[in-house]
Amino acid sequence: MRHWHWLIEWDTPSLGHIKAVKRVVYSGRSKYQDIMVIETYEYGVALVLDGKTQSTEADEFIYHEALVHPAMILHGAPRKILILGGGEGATLREALKYGSVGKAVMVDIDEEVIRVSREYMEFMSRGAFEDKRVNLVIGDALDYVFNTSEAFDVIIADLSDPIAEGPSYKLYTREFYAKVNNILSPNGVFVTQATSPTNTPETHAVIYNTVRSVFAKTAYYHIFIPSFEALWGFVIASKTLDPRGLNPKDVDETLARHGVKTRFYDSTAHAHMFSVPRNLREFIEGETRISTFDNPVYMPA
Repeated sequence: MRHWHWLIEWDTPSLGHIKAVKRVVYSGRSKYQDIMVIETYEYGVALVLDGKTQSTEADEFIYHEALVHPAMILHGAPRKILILGGGEGATLREALKYGSVGKAVMVDIDEEVIRVSREYMEFMSRGAFEDKRVNLVIGDALDYVFNTSEAFDVIIADLSDPIAEGPSYKLYTREFYAKVNNILSPNGVFVTQATSPTNTPETHAVIYNTVRSVFAKTAYYHIFIPSFEALWGFVIASKTLDPRGLNPKDVDETLARHGVKTRFYDSTAHAHMFSVPRNLREFIEGETRISTFDNPVYMPA
């Protein structure tokens, strides 16, 4: 009889899922969070932070392509990119596929996550950290956004979930989004991961409503991530460009114009991500709460 080791992940106090662990590649703790790299049977090597799967070898491309490419294509020709979080380097990898990008600033608070990812999961970044266009900043994304004098065409928030006492919960507030809006170029685009609309629907809806309270044009979209065992949500916003108005047929043309190769994302995937069922639309758009510094939204687990 085979003896298993299990990773048990709690989405809420009453909902969770498990993965069998083939081996532990790395285990440690940074100043901010527990860090594990494990090998699973179904999904290969995986990064786990504070007990929650962030990315896996088998399907990270689904999450990262879904996060990055709608915003890049909505803008059309982004030159300056700001990535908040994204320590694995995969979000940076996808953004750098666009030849129009001349500068990409990546800000992550946890240098240890970056070090571990580069040592044990090079397949995530694939040399992105060595790209001469990249300025890697080890620091607090909140401080960076509040203090920078630069303007960016696309800002991508690839942050850990808003967990109480965690490093990221203030980065899901109206005050933070207002500062993001201030440092976007006139036709700039902002996108953030926004938790699960099925497992943690209230958190997702509050994030959307908070972004919507700041930006003139805002939309949510979803895709299933197998290793998360959940539908996952994103919120995209702009001062001037309507994410809902992006024609799916333009997606393939823009990808081709920039010479971008993808495994998951194309015009068909784009149309699917933005085709949200009625029950979810009604729930999300009915949310009235706004997350603030004084009253932030938290994950329920």
